[in-house]
Amino acid sequence: MDLSLSIISFPVDEQTASDMAQLLEELPVEQRTVLHPSLWRADESRGFAVIAYTDQEELIGFAAAADMVGLHHYEWSLFVHPDYRKLSLGTALADGVSHALAQRQAESRLAAFVDDVEIAVFMKSIGYQPDFNEILLSAEPLRNSALPEGVKAVQYAGQAEELRALLAAAFDDTVLPILEHNMVDPDREIWLLQKDQQLVATVTLVTEENALWVTAFAVHPDQQGHGYGKMFLKWCRDLAFQRGLSEVLLDVETDNRALHVYEKSGFRRIQSISYWKPGRVQ
Repeated sequence: MDLSLSIISFPVDEQTASDMAQLLEELPVEQRTVLHPSLWRADESRGFAVIAYTDQEELIGFAAAADMVGLHHYEWSLFVHPDYRKLSLGTALADGVSHALAQRQAESRLAAFVDDVEIAVFMKSIGYQPDFNEILLSAEPLRNSALPEGVKAVQYAGQAEELRALLAAAFDDTVLPILEHNMVDPDREIWLLQKDQQLVATVTLVTEENALWVTAFAVHPDQQGHGYGKMFLKWCRDLAFQRGLSEVLLDVETDNRALHVYEKSGFRRIQSISYWKPGRVQ
């Protein structure tokens, strides 16, 4: 069988995007997220796909890589049709990713896959080693979850210094470039939770494939332990209900101390995603 591999930048053309979506149609929506389907056709997205077609013009595998926040830090993953996994196509696609990342002068790269024994063997075979794991959590939209008196959620409207101070206190200064990206990305909504006009928490929301993603979620350390995180997450679920979305998703590292807050707010664990970085295990 003759195969052709090529590298195409985002946004990809409509036919290629359709072929990619068709190849993944048997996968649960949650397992597709590591392949960045919302970015394939987005005008402002930074990324590329490595695509493999047969001589019959059938797409049998592809890799997708995205610079998520415009800082030359790429996340990538790949998928090969089960009938063609013995052709070393995965290795060829990974080589294509490496070539494209070198061309783009990527400063760092991470590969993301739903946790799986076969994936672990494959990643080690191409020179990657485990970095960290995240848990993907899901909650159903929630109807009529009102905030208590004196507490309100407002959309970001230029409160940059206040927001920077909260995120730096909750995490550290390394999160600030992500905030700057979120401020200018039209597809990302920054929301603030205020108690008597004082900023106590923030979240950035992204809608993808009928799901509301919760990202950059933080409660100011001085305000933790008062239930603000739980009420803000329930408010996000209510917003998803108002918008007619099917679920609310978020991912969190396995050792994150806030995991219990998410679970007490109605989120359930769906799957574990493993992240891999270059460098052989000795």
